[in-house]
Amino acid sequence: MIPRCFSRSSTCSGRWLATGLLVMLLPSICGCGVFYKHRLETPVGPLWTNGDIETARRYQKDLGWMKAGLCERLPIITTGVGSASILLKTEDRNRIIREDEIRTAGWYNHALSLIQFTPSSPADRILLQRQPDPFGHRTLLHELTHHYTAGDSRIRSKWWLTEAISCSMESSFLDHRGQFQVPPLHPLQYRKAREVLSDLGRARFTEFAEEIVSESWLGFYRNDGEIPARYAISWAILWTLQDQMSGTHETRLLAVIGLKKDQIVARIPDVIEAITPSLSTQYRRYLESDRYRRWAIDQWLLDDRIDGRAILAAIEVEMVDSLASAWAWSCTTNLILRTRSRLNRNTRSEWQQRIIEQLESGTMEVRQAICTAIPEYRWADQLIPALIELLETDRAELRAAAAAALSRISRHPTIVNPAFWISAAESDRSREIGEWRTWLGEN
Repeated sequence: MIPRCFSRSSTCSGRWLATGLLVMLLPSICGCGVFYKHRLETPVGPLWTNGDIETARRYQKDLGWMKAGLCERLPIITTGVGSASILLKTEDRNRIIREDEIRTAGWYNHALSLIQFTPSSPADRILLQRQPDPFGHRTLLHELTHHYTAGDSRIRSKWWLTEAISCSMESSFLDHRGQFQVPPLHPLQYRKAREVLSDLGRARFTEFAEEIVSESWLGFYRNDGEIPARYAISWAILWTLQDQMSGTHETRLLAVIGLKKDQIVARIPDVIEAITPSLSTQYRRYLESDRYRRWAIDQWLLDDRIDGRAILAAIEVEMVDSLASAWAWSCTTNLILRTRSRLNRNTRSEWQQRIIEQLESGTMEVRQAICTAIPEYRWADQLIPALIELLETDRAELRAAAAAALSRISRHPTIVNPAFWISAAESDRSREIGEWRTWLGEN
């Protein structure tokens, strides 16, 4: 599920929908462009949109690695799958949404090989670890997984399994080496499954899980407020059972697909045991993995409750790789400049000094990464002189990032508009820098 009343997906069926979509698409397919202004060719199929063409081009590029990754991980299931049409829908910002209304972030129609999704609001991509905007890409990858797995009738006939597979693949990403990675678990679904277990207790959770694996289309997708729970438990069942199998990702998935319903129900106690540990416990486990260490660091830093000492030790391991330098210093900055990190004062002071050294003499990429990562934190006065110096660098983007960082850690008013620091006259920028130096001398 996407926050704020979006349902993650529903695999749509019905004659009325097929007819409506054909009527809607026919003019565009014929080329008159009445309904869609832009058409882009992608590795998956044509992408249609009335929205921002640059946003569409971003997804056009990403569809390449998404398709390649799915076919690499699921070579048997994806064999022979044809193209799909993709509708990139823009959100009507003037539309009033009722509190209890369910909006669909994305859906897939197997009969028409059609995907529709609504991107999340524009957000900076997390370029340092090459991981895309999580919600915008998660929706598209979820629906794309439906397309590449719906040809298998064993999957398509089980709604819990259909959604579980798409949930398990939706947060996949390209790692720092450009390799398609499927995370070892889905933090959002894991957290939700534990929440349901806590609310229901073991006995009622078991009954609920049994109901889920038996649901029809109407039962699984009914609007009763429990759709997020059904998605989460479906994912948890698949995640647990796959972990019990051996072989490649697809081999383990096929083994689960081959299980009968009574075999799945018999293993629900295993599901409960698998989701009992806290998410922090799971992250700590993956910090020991060379393959998933960076993923675990990134994910744990998104939480409010963290073990700063464990994360810092893991970051230091990754710093050995020179290619990870910018990413590592971004994570370090995020960790050190936050409250409740469970780091003692000496450790924080020591690493703040190291951050300052990097701002003064690190590579341009590292400096940019640190400036971008600096959060709103009013106890980082030591960084201000180094950031002021960066306002005079020849790198326009770095000047803008330094100014934005200063605005987040200082109460001194400043110009944060990137256009000013990128293209304003040098005399105007010098005047602003002079004010900063005067303020620094007086404080």
